Amino acid sequence: MRCVDVPRDVSKALGAVAENKTHIPVVGQVEGLPLKSTLSPRGGSAYRLHIHSNIWRKLRIDAGDTVEVMLEVDTEPRDPALPEDLGGALADEPRALAIFNALTPALRRQIVRYVDQAKHANTREKRVRLIAKRMVERHAKRRKKNKR
Repeated sequence: MRCVDVPRDVSKALGAVAENKTHIPVVGQVEGLPLKSTLSPRGGSAYRLHIHSNIWRKLRIDAGDTVEVMLEVDTEPRDPALPEDLGGALADEPRALAIFNALTPALRRQIVRYVDQAKHANTREKRVRLIAKRMVERHAKRRKKNKR
């Protein structure tokens, strides 16, 4: 993974218009190739843009290279559509649904993708049950940790 340190003045401008100040969703271009990513904090009120391998390999970008990057804050929602079966299993256990909704959008997308990639119905059912179970376990772990 390659990254670009966003200058502090640009970081401040992007941070001023973003809803989430910690990780800012952005769209734009790197040397003309479309990009959809999230800026990560790098310290000192500045951000870092990670460039996915499919972009830097196409452009043959290496560490230390100079690239032209154009960014704007992505205002489109990034929450994944919750499949009906997964939503139903999570709704059966309200704590599981609350924990799932508290996860980052990226982790929720990854979980939805995991369920959607099942090739057989019984595999999908197992995955849905597993996710619901894991969310309940996560809730129990948090409660136990908070009691300390």
